[in-house]
Amino acid sequence: MNKLNMQGAQNPETEDISDVEISLKNFDIVHLFGKEKLEAIQERISKVTGLAFVTVDFKGQPVTESTYFTEFCHCVRENKLTEQGCWSSDAYGAVQATITKKPSIYFCPCGLLEIAIPLIVRGHYLGGFIGGQVWCEDAPDSIVRLENILGQPELLESSGIDLNLRKKATALSYEQFCNVADLAAMIINQMTEYELSKLEGPKSDRGKIEALEREIQSLRYQKRQREMQLASMENNNNSRFVLNTLTSIANLSIIENATETNAALIVCIEYIKSLMNVKNNFWSLMEELDNVERYLTIQKLRYEDRLNYTIEVPEKLRLQRIPSNTLQAFVHQAVEHGVALKENGGTVKVSVQYMDDEVVIYIDDDGPGLNNEQLEKFYGHFDNGIYSDGILQSIETASKRMRLLFGKEYDVVTEVVENEGRRVCIRYPRYFDEGVITDVPDSNRG
Repeated sequence: MNKLNMQGAQNPETEDISDVEISLKNFDIVHLFGKEKLEAIQERISKVTGLAFVTVDFKGQPVTESTYFTEFCHCVRENKLTEQGCWSSDAYGAVQATITKKPSIYFCPCGLLEIAIPLIVRGHYLGGFIGGQVWCEDAPDSIVRLENILGQPELLESSGIDLNLRKKATALSYEQFCNVADLAAMIINQMTEYELSKLEGPKSDRGKIEALEREIQSLRYQKRQREMQLASMENNNNSRFVLNTLTSIANLSIIENATETNAALIVCIEYIKSLMNVKNNFWSLMEELDNVERYLTIQKLRYEDRLNYTIEVPEKLRLQRIPSNTLQAFVHQAVEHGVALKENGGTVKVSVQYMDDEVVIYIDDDGPGLNNEQLEKFYGHFDNGIYSDGILQSIETASKRMRLLFGKEYDVVTEVVENEGRRVCIRYPRYFDEGVITDVPDSNRG
């Protein structure tokens, strides 16, 4: 059993540990966990998050073997010219985490994104977990880059290490890295509290109640996750049936030489496949706009020269996260309530940009610019308004989802100008926590 520095422990062999107070002055990270358990915990965190990790003591010295280290980092740390830069990087992360008492994100001297997660117990810094080794191209300029401080690039050039190995590291967006790092920090903090609670002895009644409440919340979360998995399985089964049916029709259209029908079906099949591949309620703008283009491709086959469209998105925004299937309803409206109502057709334009810390998306059409009341009158002559109401209901559902996710200030804004068209403006924060979706129903899944 690990030896602990106790206050008032007259007879450690007989006295109950719950009757003494643990002194943390000479207590370190290895005493708390034990080296073998520490390495097992570290390996589990690496498996869950996909990040490389090593544990350091309060001086920044490694106390465990590394896990999930990239080939590039192994080469750098084993090279006599460059190893010192890695140790200095680990020490920097540990010091920053100590000072701020919170995780510190920075670029190591070799240009890979890392995080130092402090292990603080009752105000005492015992050590930390240094993790990451991630290739990231969209981190904010404010993130510290140690290569500018430690001069590692010059040493790398003369070391003989293959720099191409660096790009074999896991590639994540900055937002993805922050989410994974938050998960790692949460796991580490919970495990620390658990180990400390075992040393401090039985909890008070209040502590037991809090523990039970946390367990109940955890069970509720697990129940919700299972329900979502079951719903996803059911939706996937329905989608597969539709997919197989459309594939059969597409094959038939080839036999009958119906080339346009076949082209539309192929695009529709790709659209359904993309929906089936959505693992959660968010995906990249690239995936979102690919789906929008599939829809517009089908409509182009339908309207031919009467429909033109453009999609403008800067390269740096392509990996930006967005709630899945946000734009579909608005693009549908732009086609049906805009271009389709003009005798000579028109143009639908989708454009995306960053504006300060927000993502701003515009969907424009140069249709007749009818408001909802005018649309209701127009379609009421043909189908009692059912078709138009269906589009407007989809619009309201999508707008409500954005309000639930990001707040009322992010409501979708539509500007209609008679005889000129419509502009829809969708805004949401550039940085956000995807975890909030656990409490918000996904309007895109039946």
